[in-house]
Amino acid sequence: MSETPQQALHRLFEPIFRHLWDMEFAILHGTNPFRIVIDAQNCAAMGVPDYCDVIKTPMNLTYIRDKVDGAEYTSFQEFFDDVELMLNNALLYNSDPNNEFHLAAKEMKKKYKKQAKKVMQDLQKLQQAKVPVMWDDDED
Repeated sequence: MSETPQQALHRLFEPIFRHLWDMEFAILHGTNPFRIVIDAQNCAAMGVPDYCDVIKTPMNLTYIRDKVDGAEYTSFQEFFDDVELMLNNALLYNSDPNNEFHLAAKEMKKKYKKQAKKVMQDLQKLQQAKVPVMWDDDED
């Protein structure tokens, strides 16, 4: 059975996601705070009562994992948009450049960009290597 376009897409971005999920940050004592869900229901309990005042669309690796595992992404752009949203939220909320969460977000963003760039370059190489299909117009 051949691979569907959505399965092919999943196969390409799933390793990027897994790498992000598996990251641990020395500056945060070997943890990965991007896996933690912070939303309107728990922001006060998480010690960030103003989080949802600052961040209008929360995003985290747990939400992304659910979409990856549920094969909900229909394009690279959707996946990239969620990762970028998560990282930009972290940088916005933790705006002090010396804040450990800010530093962790910058580290993750750098690694993510490197991986995403490689995947996109590999895709471009594959597309360039394809031989164009010649259609018969039956007008001989």
